[in-house]
Amino acid sequence: MKQSIFISRNLSSDSKLLEHLSTNNWEVHSQTLIRIEPIPFEVEGEYNWIFIASSNGAKLLLNSFDVPDRTKIGVVGEATARAVKSFGIFPDFIGKTGNMNELGDALARTIGKTSVLFVGAEGGSEKIRSAIPSNQRTFLPIYRTLLAENVTIPETEIVFLTSPSNAKSYLKNASLEGKVIIAIGNTTADFLKQQGAKNVLIPSSPREEDLIELLRNS
Repeated sequence: MKQSIFISRNLSSDSKLLEHLSTNNWEVHSQTLIRIEPIPFEVEGEYNWIFIASSNGAKLLLNSFDVPDRTKIGVVGEATARAVKSFGIFPDFIGKTGNMNELGDALARTIGKTSVLFVGAEGGSEKIRSAIPSNQRTFLPIYRTLLAENVTIPETEIVFLTSPSNAKSYLKNASLEGKVIIAIGNTTADFLKQQGAKNVLIPSSPREEDLIELLRNS
């Protein structure tokens, strides 16, 4: 009998996760449950670092802003790193843990007493940037995350949710009752627990390889 999984992300054709699941005869449903609304922005001043928390943020920022050569780039996860690299920029810091508190501490150690501009979603999690002293950090919202409309979610045994917003959208349109629930990191897991979810699994990092390992062992 086929195992089935819903993933709240549009997987690319070269996704290692998709390759693994397809090779092992999984029934795979991958679909983002959110949509992005850009916010007009202007980067004012100079910063030693710019930190980007998502691939959406990377694309919106780098499509309209030329990062100065002396400015270093930090990102969350390999997906955001790939988005940055597609613009010919190689991140100086890649957060590889799904625990945003630990990631924030690692970033704080890396940047020391230098300045950092955080770009991301309006109203997004503050866990990473709260690890940086307030006199060193600036936050610039460059998009809003909205729930997708007219969503149809298939029934699956396993659900992998990739952000609190995707989790909120899933719960608006389907039930997690009786399903194996996997969250990409502790911020999404915390949101799900607040909504009453039990036994939420978290891979050791947001990398696809670590989700594959979790699926093998669960």
